Amino acid sequence: MYTSIITIFLSAVFLTSNAQQVKVSTILVDSSFDNASLLKLEEATRLLENVFNSEAFAQSVLSEKFSVGHYNLSSEEILEIIRSGMDNYKNAEKDYSIDLRLTIYDSYKGGKEYGNTAMISRITSTHRCYILYNDVTCYASHLAHEYMHEVGFFDVKSWVGLRRTKINSVPYKIGRIVSGLINQANSCPYRSSTCKKE
Repeated sequence: MYTSIITIFLSAVFLTSNAQQVKVSTILVDSSFDNASLLKLEEATRLLENVFNSEAFAQSVLSEKFSVGHYNLSSEEILEIIRSGMDNYKNAEKDYSIDLRLTIYDSYKGGKEYGNTAMISRITSTHRCYILYNDVTCYASHLAHEYMHEVGFFDVKSWVGLRRTKINSVPYKIGRIVSGLINQANSCPYRSSTCKKE
């Protein structure tokens, strides 16, 4: 219900009318997805598609300064990569389809990681408990972050005050933009250690 209201709101208010719309598709979803995870995925991709096609998203990306791990691309070029479905910007054509390759894992890998994208296979793995025990908006922003890895952007550490962090990299900034646009009020606290495979 909550997601449907957000989706309708974004569709009615933010979607651009003149530009080619990008579609968010799942081209690889393996048997690790159970029914509950598939339902969450369907909601998350629909929500993400509406956000990516919104004028608010375009304006947010264009006003953002990308200066870490951005391959010297401008905000305009990064937006174009997303909005045209260039899944690997170095050699991909504009097909206006964001193709997600997804799998789920259950075993705890250590640290605070709840998802990652393998840069060679471009497959995103996410911990099941993160998907199931957080609001769908968390999964949508997570997919946005990981999609930027699929495109080819890395998390590069930079100095923020007295500590080095990855929060200024392109994937983190795009993920935060998506989170902000869907009014994600709740945090996404679940990590691998918070649930165990039955």
